[in-house]
Amino acid sequence: MTDQKKRQPGLRHRLIIWIALPMLVVFAISVLFDFRLARETIDSAYDHSLADAALDIASHISASGAEPRLSLSPEAEEMLRSDAFDTIYFSVTSADGRFLAGDKSLPLHPAKSLGHPSFANDHYLGQAIRIAVLQTKSGNDLINVAVAETIKKRELASRTILTAMVIPSVALILAALGIIYFGVRRGLSPLIDIEDEIARRSPRDLHPLNLGNAPTEIHPMLHRLNELFELLRDSAVAQERFLADAAHQLRTPLAGLQTQVELAAQSELFRNDPERLLRIEHATERLRHLIRQLLLFARSEPSTAATQTFQTVALDQLTEDSASIFIDRAVAKDIDLGYEISGIEIQGINWMLREALGNLIDNAINYTPSGGAITVRCGTRDGHPFLSVDDSGPGIPLEERAKVFGRFYRISDTKAEGCGLGLAIVKEIADLHGVEIRLGDSELGGLAISLHFPFGGGQIR
Repeated sequence: MTDQKKRQPGLRHRLIIWIALPMLVVFAISVLFDFRLARETIDSAYDHSLADAALDIASHISASGAEPRLSLSPEAEEMLRSDAFDTIYFSVTSADGRFLAGDKSLPLHPAKSLGHPSFANDHYLGQAIRIAVLQTKSGNDLINVAVAETIKKRELASRTILTAMVIPSVALILAALGIIYFGVRRGLSPLIDIEDEIARRSPRDLHPLNLGNAPTEIHPMLHRLNELFELLRDSAVAQERFLADAAHQLRTPLAGLQTQVELAAQSELFRNDPERLLRIEHATERLRHLIRQLLLFARSEPSTAATQTFQTVALDQLTEDSASIFIDRAVAKDIDLGYEISGIEIQGINWMLREALGNLIDNAINYTPSGGAITVRCGTRDGHPFLSVDDSGPGIPLEERAKVFGRFYRISDTKAEGCGLGLAIVKEIADLHGVEIRLGDSELGGLAISLHFPFGGGQIR
């Protein structure tokens, strides 16, 4: 789970990110430059209006008398100060700083050149203002005319232009991102199809991938993958052949050994030491059982089972055949072995399921004491086909139930004989079939172990 959370983003996300991020950066830069250009245009237009007001005031300055004076009527001054959004201020001062008319406390800014207005930003009465300063000549005197206004309409115009620019651009970006997303998704759909095909495969399915709908860019990768599948198929076939040869080669000396033991018993070679003969027979049987279990475990591994084909398996017939094999052993140990079956069919590997159920019954007989009972069942439970074995043995402690499926693991303090591979084989076969193994307490007083096949995987007969 941790590795899945830390895994790198997929190709689709990478493509979308690497296309969308540059687009968003270009969009942000474009909006920034366009807004600055629009703001400069707005400031230029309003600055020109301020300069016109300063020129208009300068035209009303006369040099008659001892000092220059502003001959501006109250009506003209009211018109000058009138504005729907901003407050207008002005002042007329001499070059040496003497106040002549207007707003006396208006900040003074030096003019840069005669006859050409200059502009500055400042604050007046707690508000931001824009000032235009014009230096003009009245007679022999230099006069500074300053006209200022608050910047409300400039900010309003800036917001209006910014909104008019951003909203269409955002809509365009969102539309482009949507087109990019669906375009990338559509373009990568062949990869998604291949991913789904691989995900749906079982460990046994090693046939080559179809390259028909795959993009040419990934053909080399798929060719390598098909080559790997072919190698795995060849390896599985070779391993199956090796196991068959090994089974044959191992059975032959074991059969010879058992024959020699039987001949020795018939010849009464161990007449003076019958216990030794029993130990040899017991050791030979354990060796035979261990070799059989090892070979079966190897054949049930996914790498070897890849060559097997699922077929229809009748669980009721399989249960009856498997249980009948152990009747003699159960009778010899005075165990009541019975079965309860219902007609149900599944898809699976018959010999593997037979071995799995056989191992469960064998374990139950080994661990159930004399005079006990074992019940083998098959049918459906909660919509799932199942196989189960209940016994009246000692059961498995809760703390050991998660460990018993390990290779060569045996329950501590157990007196039953075994090699510790039975449940490991059952686990391999269950995993290959997608089967859930459940351990619980049996109604008979011992262990209840059941195999639950995938939902809907069976058909009642």
